[in-house]
Amino acid sequence: MANYLEMFEDLEYDAQPNGIHIHFALRTNDCDTAIERVRSAGAEITKEPTNVNIPSDPPTAVRLAFCKGPEGAIIEFFQNETT
Repeated sequence: MANYLEMFEDLEYDAQPNGIHIHFALRTNDCDTAIERVRSAGAEITKEPTNVNIPSDPPTAVRLAFCKGPEGAIIEFFQNETT
């Protein structure tokens, strides 16, 4: 399995609580376990694990969940449904 790091820059950054990066994604083999680990560490969950079909050719089935990081950035846990 390959690894990916996906990050989005906040071009309007001016020392706001969300920090310089507004979103980044981490690939995992088990989205549900990952989100439970961050929940138990006290992170705010912003989207519970959900199955999504990314529009592509062919469509890509994934499982996603999101939480807020310590500095406010949104952290995405990304699981290919084939893993």
